Amino acid sequence: MSAGDDLGRLARASQARASAWSVAGLAAEAGPEGLRALPARTRRVAEPAQHASVASFLARCGPQATGPGLEPKLRVVSFARARDGALEVELAPTSWERGRGFHMALLACSAAPGEAAEWLAAALAGHPITPGLAAVHGVVVTRDRKLVLMRRAADVLYRPSHWAATFEEQMVADDLVEPDAIAGATLRGVHEELGVPPRLARCTFLSALVELETLNIAFLSRIDVAFESRELLALARSAPDARDTDRIDCVAVEPNALRALAESGGGASHAPLHPTSALRLELLARQLELARP
Repeated sequence: MSAGDDLGRLARASQARASAWSVAGLAAEAGPEGLRALPARTRRVAEPAQHASVASFLARCGPQATGPGLEPKLRVVSFARARDGALEVELAPTSWERGRGFHMALLACSAAPGEAAEWLAAALAGHPITPGLAAVHGVVVTRDRKLVLMRRAADVLYRPSHWAATFEEQMVADDLVEPDAIAGATLRGVHEELGVPPRLARCTFLSALVELETLNIAFLSRIDVAFESRELLALARSAPDARDTDRIDCVAVEPNALRALAESGGGASHAPLHPTSALRLELLARQLELARP
């Protein structure tokens, strides 16, 4: 049984007790229910010292080869709802090697049940204690009410040939120049992945997620773009990161259809799904239902 399966079982047990989170695929919603659909404020903090249980786990697993280093990254230190209703997020500069090294260790080695339970509980509560790489995930909705699905290329590092609803983007240190680094990184992502100018996209925060295989935190937003699906497919061919995707498709933005796609694991046309895509589909379906008059 994989680490993701073990943590998924723990997440579902937490959901049953608290009724506070949705769990689908290999991802769980994080933070209190009141986090949904809020503007965000982000601030820079120092990276915390390594937690004792994480240090012990990494010592048991040994060093992991993470490949060439990338640009400076960010790690989620905390996220919570402020008194004025905004989502407050603390982000600390970190490195690709620290975040990716922990993820690879977790995928290669089995964490003790007590360790896994402690790490997951902390992440779900908005105070992750495991190293990670802060990320944004975006579900893109076109002007003609289609959800964009993107299949990752066969040569990408993580989850090649998996379908994403719609894209993922790691946050980088430069994102902290924005008061809302989550919205800034999300709009950067929709430009890099689909070629959409940020001024022609509107970002609505939906929720925070924990990817259960790696305990990584991501912030999910809906992005409404000023293009119909046919126009967007043509625009995406010249996007800066177009080579990272080998196929793009669109499906109707309708709650029952989105949930059916999630529950089937992508069905005949869109399997396998990225580990957080089923949850993204569920949270978009929920947002659509809440927005109905």
